[in-house]
Parts: sequence; C-alpha cells; structure tokens
Amino acid sequence: MNAKRMTILVLCLVLCPALLLAGPDPDPVRVENPAQPAQGVERVELEKQWSVGGIDDEENIFGVVTRALLDDEGNIYLLDGQLSQVNVFSPDGEFIKTLGREGDGPGEFRGPVDMCFLPNGNLGVVQAFPGKIVELTKDDQPAGTWQLGDPTQGGFFIMRALKSGGGVMVGGGTKQSFDQASGEVRRTNFVGRMGEDGSLQHSFVEIEHVLNVGNLKLDELEVIESPDRRYDVTGAGKTVVAEPRYGYEISVYDPDGNLERVFSREYESWKRDERAMTMWENIFDFIQTNQAPGAAIHIEDYQPDVEFLRVGADGSTYVLTSRAMWESPEGIFTSYDVFDAEGVYQKKLDIICEGDPTQDFLFFADDETVFMVKGFWDAALSQFGGTGGDDEEADPMEVICYRVK
Repeated sequence: MNAKRMTILVLCLVLCPALLLAGPDPDPVRVENPAQPAQGVERVELEKQWSVGGIDDEENIFGVVTRALLDDEGNIYLLDGQLSQVNVFSPDGEFIKTLGREGDGPGEFRGPVDMCFLPNGNLGVVQAFPGKIVELTKDDQPAGTWQLGDPTQGGFFIMRALKSGGGVMVGGGTKQSFDQASGEVRRTNFVGRMGEDGSLQHSFVEIEHVLNVGNLKLDELEVIESPDRRYDVTGAGKTVVAEPRYGYEISVYDPDGNLERVFSREYESWKRDERAMTMWENIFDFIQTNQAPGAAIHIEDYQPDVEFLRVGADGSTYVLTSRAMWESPEGIFTSYDVFDAEGVYQKKLDIICEGDPTQDFLFFADDETVFMVKGFWDAALSQFGGTGGDDEEADPMEVICYRVK
C-alpha cells in the first residue's frame, strides 16, 4: 500500500471509526476502530456509600470475595470463595443472612468461583472442581444441583464462570479428559450456552490443548489462558467475548451461536513489568512444586490485551485493558474503553476513586452501583501460591459500596 492510500485509510478511520469492512458476505459485521475514541475521555467519580469487612469490622469477616450481585430489591450478594457461602446485605450495608455452605450435599459447594441469578430467579453458584452448579432459592432452600461431565467416563469439567441475560445462561471453563493409552490430557477451554439442566448445549468459543503427561510443560497459553475470563451476556441474551489473547477483538454471538458482529480497536500489547512477571513466576512455581515437579515452565512476556469486560444495561461494552489495569495515571483508579451496541469506540471512561487496580477489583452490579473488593488480587492469587512478592500479612478483605456520582 503506497503512502497516499495509507493516509486516506487513516483519515477514514479517524473521522469514521465505525468503518464497516464490507465483503461478499456481510455477516458478521466487522467494525474496526482507531486507538482514540470518537467522543474523547469522560471522568466519573465514585462516591462511597458504606463498607463492610476490613481491619476495623469484627462482625463481618471475609475469606476471598469473588463475585458481587444486586437483586431487584437492592440487596447485595457477596460470594466468598474461601468460606464457601454467599453473604447477603441490605441496600444500606446491614448484614441479613448467608446462603449455602461448604459441603457436598444439597445446597452445598466447595471453593465457589462465580454465581448469577438464573432465569427462574434463583441463585446459581458455580463450584470450580469438580464442576457443578448449585441452585439456591433466596431463602436458602436447595433447588437442585447440575453436575457437569462424567468422571466415570474419564471426563470432567473445571468451571470458572456463569452469566445470564435475556433468559440465556452462558458458562465458561474447561472440559478435560485423559487418555491412558497415549498418556495425553485433552483440555478444551470453552464459553458456551448452558441448558436448564446445566448441560453444555453448544460452545460459542472452544480452544483445545493436548498435554503430554510424560513430558509435561507448564505453558501459560495451555494451562492458564482462556476466554472464559473475559465475557458477558447482554439483556437480549447475546454473548460478548474477547476471544484472542493478543489482538484487541470482541465477538458478539446470538443465543443460537451465530457470530453477529466483531469489533476491535488499535492497541499495543502491554509488556509485563517486574511486579507482574514476579506474580506469574510465583504462581507457576507453586503449580510446578505441587502438581508437576520438574516440568518446564513458559510464561508469556505480555499480559492479555483484554483483562475483563462487562455489558451495560444499554448494550454498551466496557473493556478493561492490560495497560489500564497495570499503568493507571496518578489520580485515576482505572479506565474502561466504552463501545456502543454497534461496536463503535465511543469514549474512554476514567474511574476516580481511591485504590490500586493491581490489588483491588471493581464489580459493577449495575451502571450506577459499584463494589470494590480491597485486596482482591493478592487474596485470590494466594489460593494458588501467587503473590506480588510482598511477604507482609494482608489486611482482612474489605468490600466498599460506591455509587456513580
């Protein structure tokens, strides 16, 4: 491409970021955005409402809070992955009750990692391994358990996520099986639609890896990397997922699994600094020591381009990039790239509040209510032996409720 044609293309992208790349098959629609948003930068300040837990709260003690939800009455549900229970608080932050408990019986689970409200209004709690979904009513009555996979047939599921919207449930995790004859472990990372019985109906995204037990290598791309860490479901039941690790690209699937739209923006992958690299080295040292002594280790030099995404009530997609998470400017907690329902990069949203995005995590219960889990990342990583290299004892976990000011 000569310089003149390149200049024209760049001008088109700047002046019209929703440039549709039409071809012989217009489905799916593809939207390529430039590095800068059409409407510039918007700053949003979060106003603290209340907090629970932390060093000064002796009544509310958390292990590792892995999810925060808001019900129709404004009550808050906090999933504790270490204590294996759901803590329920009033809109004003007063403790109401707990749901579920640790165990293997009805209404029980171990090491839960996610939860969502199911289409019938009940709460679905996700146990990672062996993968299952435990259904609870809001008054803590067991309403069923969906066991995923069949270990007796050599296959099982590792679940990491469950989200719902528009009457559609979408789960994310890994299907794994072991072939004794070849000594191979087949792992398929997926994001897919779940049936009312918890069965995996069809996958929107599947990434397959084959590991040789006799010559095991702990490769981050095979052991850790998975799109189930970065997807959400719209109110219309569409699944929005950042599939590739590198190459800032978001795909939108309808409930039947048809790819409707792909949008992207120009982005330079963020190379891990010393702190990020130390954290991942600690994680893989732990895995090697406890699960694969002597195995070779390969760790990526770069973070995934998309760390996390969520969908707003109006269908907009909010994307947290690696650079926004790890290199926030002074005075800004973090920033989100905001795309409208058509996939056009509209604005960069700077979030103003106290905290450290490499330590603390924001859960958007809706577009106005935000929960910050203080010390989230170190607490979560400590379960896998990984920390940022700080040997000091962490403060008790605190959850802060904010409103968008």
